[in-house]
Amino acid sequence: MSEQDRKHDVFISYSTKNSDVANKVCYVLEQNNLKCWIAPRNISSGRIYIDEIGDAIKSTKIVVLIYSVDSQESKYVNNEINMAFSNNKKIISFNIDNSMPKENMEYFLKITQWLSAYPDPEAEFETLVKDALELCNETSDVPILVDLTHFNDNDLSKHKKDYVSLILLFTPIYWASFIYMGMSSNKKLWTLMGLVYLIPTIMYLVIKFGIWGYLFVYYDMLALFGEIFIIFWILAIIHGFVIRNEYLTRKSVLRFTSADKDLFKYLYDEYLRL
Repeated sequence: MSEQDRKHDVFISYSTKNSDVANKVCYVLEQNNLKCWIAPRNISSGRIYIDEIGDAIKSTKIVVLIYSVDSQESKYVNNEINMAFSNNKKIISFNIDNSMPKENMEYFLKITQWLSAYPDPEAEFETLVKDALELCNETSDVPILVDLTHFNDNDLSKHKKDYVSLILLFTPIYWASFIYMGMSSNKKLWTLMGLVYLIPTIMYLVIKFGIWGYLFVYYDMLALFGEIFIIFWILAIIHGFVIRNEYLTRKSVLRFTSADKDLFKYLYDEYLRL
């Protein structure tokens, strides 16, 4: 990607808990010819994410902060606003709740432009666009366009759905759920756990079908492994629900990050809180 291709007008800073609003803001701003930079859409695979974000902030005209109590608590949002402040970028704080900034965020936002968008952010989109156009020194006789009819929310959290692993947990091949989760989320430990959960099934089948004619001799052993099978099944269901949020998050983040470990950590830390 060339330097010219990376140029944009607006850097959007937000907590992933507010990604629904952030994505709509991006959509509306770009409807009005303001090119936006927003994570994870604009993070390039193979680049160090901190450098990518730093370059994006330095090359932007303005920063739009989707401010809320969640962005206040996000270390990534705080770092982004710190960088914006340090690079003398104009900041619009689009406040989507009635909380007040505190600590470092209060200092950074003291002289910025605040736009109250609580309790209905969409009602203030037109004002936000006007303010952004003005700060970007973009003038046009074309009326402001705010049309969400064809908006397609690509929020990462919407991809956090997977029913295959859940269904497998409640079948006799429950161990396959862990193998599936491990392979689809690149977590070797879960694949290994699937193989461990498979052991009682293998032993039970070996005893049941391998010595069928002498079943009366090994009845106690067959019953024992049958009980172990049930116990492991119950433990696997509990274990599966414990790791489910981590699994769904890992799988979702991998859709965007490929093999970039730094980018994975950046997105994973944020989306794990969803």
